[in-house]
Amino acid sequence: MKLICAEYNTAGRMSPQVIGDNALLRDNRDFYVPDFTQELSCVPQVVLRACKLGKGVSERFASRYYDQIGVGVRFYADTLRKELFTNGLETGLASAFDDSAALSSLQPYRGEELVYSLRINETTVFENRISDLPVGIHAFISKASHYFMIKMGDFFFCGNPFCYSNLKVGDRIRVYLAERCLLDFFIR
Repeated sequence: MKLICAEYNTAGRMSPQVIGDNALLRDNRDFYVPDFTQELSCVPQVVLRACKLGKGVSERFASRYYDQIGVGVRFYADTLRKELFTNGLETGLASAFDDSAALSSLQPYRGEELVYSLRINETTVFENRISDLPVGIHAFISKASHYFMIKMGDFFFCGNPFCYSNLKVGDRIRVYLAERCLLDFFIR
């Protein structure tokens, strides 16, 4: 099992990145800030579970390659990312460390339009429809499948150009899908 993640850059372009399952944070466990960063940000995401083996999938057939949906949060160690960038190194490590990808429980999904949102403490800081992603989920799955073999049980973290910065110890993170809270945990 692997996590196939959509990464957006400042120009809004997306590229797929694969990270290991060591990054998964499940069961609403609290996220502990690693000692290699003082600044932390997060990105709320729609997550799909792959149900079929595939390579070079056409966008037209991408809906056949997932069967469940959930929500997730990708954490970014901003201090580490700046340090790596300054030294001319690849910054992927700043978002692929242990427990850097929170994942909710999953539910069956057949492509219906849903709204997902991020609430920090008691404030909704982000809300969007799945269809409003800059790169649609089918386009993302198709593009990713040209680089990486899709296997049953892989997770597609569909990305989001929105990033919430300056997370602090004690912050409560909740992510909703269709008005239902699927993720609820604290930063420790």
